[in-house]
Amino acid sequence: MPPQPTKHIKVTRDVNVRIGPISVITLIAVVCMAVLAVLAAATSHATGVYSDRQAIATEQLYANERAAQEFVASIDDALAGVRAAGGSVAGASRAAELALDGACEAARTAGSGRVECTASVSGASVTADFICDGARELSIAITIRDDATYRIDKWKMTSTQQEAAAGGTLWSGA
Repeated sequence: MPPQPTKHIKVTRDVNVRIGPISVITLIAVVCMAVLAVLAAATSHATGVYSDRQAIATEQLYANERAAQEFVASIDDALAGVRAAGGSVAGASRAAELALDGACEAARTAGSGRVECTASVSGASVTADFICDGARELSIAITIRDDATYRIDKWKMTSTQQEAAAGGTLWSGA
């Protein structure tokens, strides 16, 4: 047998990895989902912080409202005696002035000790300020009428600007 010529077999391997359109679309989708997950977590955290602040503000508002209503009720109780006796504005103003300390104490108690009360009488006008936790202030003004009844002239809630906490965290990871 004659010798067979040797065949040179060339073996080549493709080392290239081909990325098709499906793989590219899948990669983009995974990256988008990761970004959306981070945004959802950040939004959830921010919403939680906002709702906590809103809850605190509502508690302060209700504490001030309750304290002011108790204050007005105490002043009304003081004026009731003057009304029953047919007193004048001067007598009603004097009775309101004598009742201020007790009315402020009743307001503090109604505000669970979180409300500061300052009040004064000037002529036929009674003014009071209620501050809850140093953040929300309710100012009221009452005018005493000739028949020892009263009219509420002012009932205004304001909030004081609070400084932002130093070194805020962009994202806590929780």
